[in-house]
Amino acid sequence: MIFDNVLIPWENVLFFRHTRAASFIRATLHRYSAFAFVQRTLKQADQMIGTALFNARQTGPEKQPAVQEKLSELAIWREGINAHLTASIALGETSPAGLMMPNQSLLMTGRCHALNNLPKMMHIARELCGGQICVTPNVATFESPETKPWMDKYYTINDHWVAEDRRKLLAFARDLLNSDYAGHRLTFQLFAQ
Repeated sequence: MIFDNVLIPWENVLFFRHTRAASFIRATLHRYSAFAFVQRTLKQADQMIGTALFNARQTGPEKQPAVQEKLSELAIWREGINAHLTASIALGETSPAGLMMPNQSLLMTGRCHALNNLPKMMHIARELCGGQICVTPNVATFESPETKPWMDKYYTINDHWVAEDRRKLLAFARDLLNSDYAGHRLTFQLFAQ
């Protein structure tokens, strides 16, 4: 961060020429911040599993062993993250300052488990969604008076999976797994690791 000719009031200065204090804050921050980081990855895992599962259900292959195996991989990854978070709380420990903190070994192991597997899990979820996430037209195509009848006809599978529901699912999958946002989010998670 570069400040050029900026007045910073002294009441807003936390450290001044005291790099050891800043290092201490940075070193102790991860005792607690890693928990929220891993928890955020858990929620991302939930979204990926839901997206992949609903996509498999709407197209029909959810009973195929190969599809079930991939869904199981996603579930095992998710449960591993949850187990590490839960255990880090249940086996919490006292910090050097006498405060309770998550068990550091379990928390950091969970962090590595979550992030080392994130790209692979995104790829599995992407495979389970298939090419639909890159070929489904945008919302304007589904709403245009000229194309709406065709979209309704060819994107509706049955009474439970009508065109608009499928469009929403596939748009969500695209945003979660294949968009600029998805790439940015993956890079952020890996960088933060």
